[in-house]
Amino acid sequence: MIGVIIIISSCKKDNNDPDPVVKKKYAWVTGSIDSTGYGMILFTPDAGETWERQGQGSEALEGINFDDIWAIDENNVWATGDGNTILRTTNGGETWTREQPPADLPDAGLSPICIVNKSDIWIGGGYGVPANGLVYKSMDGGSTWAMLDTAFFHHNSIQGLWAITSEKVYVGGHHYVEGGATRGFIGYTLDGGATWDSITPADNFNKWEWIGVVASGNTIVIYGSKAHYMVSTDGGNTWENKLVPNTGGQDGADINDLLMLDPQTWWGAFDMGQIFITTDGGTTWTEQQTPGIGGTFTVGIDTWDGQLALAVPFADFYPPICPVIKTENRGATLWDKTYICKSNLWKVTFIKD
Repeated sequence: MIGVIIIISSCKKDNNDPDPVVKKKYAWVTGSIDSTGYGMILFTPDAGETWERQGQGSEALEGINFDDIWAIDENNVWATGDGNTILRTTNGGETWTREQPPADLPDAGLSPICIVNKSDIWIGGGYGVPANGLVYKSMDGGSTWAMLDTAFFHHNSIQGLWAITSEKVYVGGHHYVEGGATRGFIGYTLDGGATWDSITPADNFNKWEWIGVVASGNTIVIYGSKAHYMVSTDGGNTWENKLVPNTGGQDGADINDLLMLDPQTWWGAFDMGQIFITTDGGTTWTEQQTPGIGGTFTVGIDTWDGQLALAVPFADFYPPICPVIKTENRGATLWDKTYICKSNLWKVTFIKD
């Protein structure tokens, strides 16, 4: 499970502005192929009050399981999926098109996407058996693409990616070792992908795979399975090993997605339908009241303004029944089910600016 998560800031102008620009409550959700044979893209113009499906019947979505998604604004949205798929809309989802990737890898699964400055696009994923990691980047809004250092990512599948700037990028995932076992893998570049280096955590903290990366200011968090994560508060110079307590499961529940509102306030989507929040940079965590979604794993979460948020699950049963859930008060009361989907859901995005 992958994930990739974003910081949202209000775009509302000063109240004295005679023509204020109000940030729209648009959100998109990705999901797997359902009985129609098309991958799932859901859209809401009002933060989950109403929903519509986009792209059904479009060749661009046929037979594709979609994973991560990033909305630059109300018109421009990017998504990733299996089959080496980069999906794009420039009209808010009225039409979707597949972009040409920089490598011919039909078995590639593309997962995390992160966009800087509205035009610098980074995508991670994996291909082959055992999987090799890949990173694609475009510095011109998708007009041209490059595939980066394949040797560095050999046998290292990428599940998480975060571009702090166009030059400083972190990736996380797992490394395949002899016999088919996996260990955590962390890589980073400080020069836009020209060269890469890896991080080896202290105390064998790489024994579990990493699922995602997120940052706010100088605080970087790399999170993974078994409720474990690493945090740096000095821009990646030093790291501290951490665990989220009392998440259940054997050795703890996986952290599937992590949203950072600021360096201290993080919202996490966990296995077993759980959502946890910390307001002190991980020192303490509080579990949210989520509705009964037994047998599902919360895998995607995003917020509109720090109070209103949506989260989506993956189901561990067939046929899947996956509700989109919502809070309007930062989780102070029970989250509500806003939509029930008969497809596994993976990620949710509000407009990023």
